[in-house]
Amino acid sequence: MKIPSWPAWFPHPISWLRGFGLTYAFTSTVKGQFPVQSAESLAPILIGGWLWVAVLFSWLHWFSVFVANLLLTHLPQKPSLDNFRQRLTTWSNTKQPHWKEGLNAFIISFVTSILVVFVVFSVVPAPSRQEAYNNDSYELRQFMIHVRFTLIPIGMTIVSAYLYQYDLWARQRKAAKQERRSQNSSAPAVKQKRRSPVAKNLPAPNPIEQGLNQLSADAGATRMRPVRPAAPEVADWYVFRSGKAEGPYTALQLWEIQKITARTKVRRGEGDWQRAGEVSELTKYLTKQ
Repeated sequence: MKIPSWPAWFPHPISWLRGFGLTYAFTSTVKGQFPVQSAESLAPILIGGWLWVAVLFSWLHWFSVFVANLLLTHLPQKPSLDNFRQRLTTWSNTKQPHWKEGLNAFIISFVTSILVVFVVFSVVPAPSRQEAYNNDSYELRQFMIHVRFTLIPIGMTIVSAYLYQYDLWARQRKAAKQERRSQNSSAPAVKQKRRSPVAKNLPAPNPIEQGLNQLSADAGATRMRPVRPAAPEVADWYVFRSGKAEGPYTALQLWEIQKITARTKVRRGEGDWQRAGEVSELTKYLTKQ
């Protein structure tokens, strides 16, 4: 599920709507059982509110998916409705089970109610019935109880909205991981060709000895010279171009890369500069202009 862009520290309106619905369902159920007598316990009332929220949100999730599918079948094919149709398709194809939505509502309502009630009762103290009777402060007690019942729904809405925002973020991250995993598994494996280490490291044969063997074969000799690999050519040639030395190069690279001519200045190692046409070794590597 893709969450629309929204400040990271502020829940999205969807999270606020779900938090408000959860808070209203829970607090209306609990308030319906008040006032309670001093001998009665609040535990059954709270448990009943948590279970009712779980059942209600499971049904609402099923009903919303049903309505989304119904709208998709009767929605007219208009370009202006493509964005709305895409959102309905995303929601109707959600893989979130209905019971899991109810379980999330149960956990969120449990955490928010316990946390908010503890904070509100700690910040807003109210005199007990005995204290109100002894001090004649029934009006103060009623006012503080009214403040508590006003702050508890507000606090539950805020906390549950942030918890629902975290739930949306966690589902988005999980969906992104599954998508990357499916893309990696569906991508064809690239097979690399394995080269023989012998063929890779085998040096080139000596061309001089190959030529001698060919002459011997043409003369009728049957005994051939063993062909030894040619020694690798050392790159120790430098070319003087644009007022600076470039290199080092091999003799073959002087012909292939530098395109030297008879007038090109060259040197070998730390030797003196001279024309390439004056060096007998470079005669066959000169480029004719």
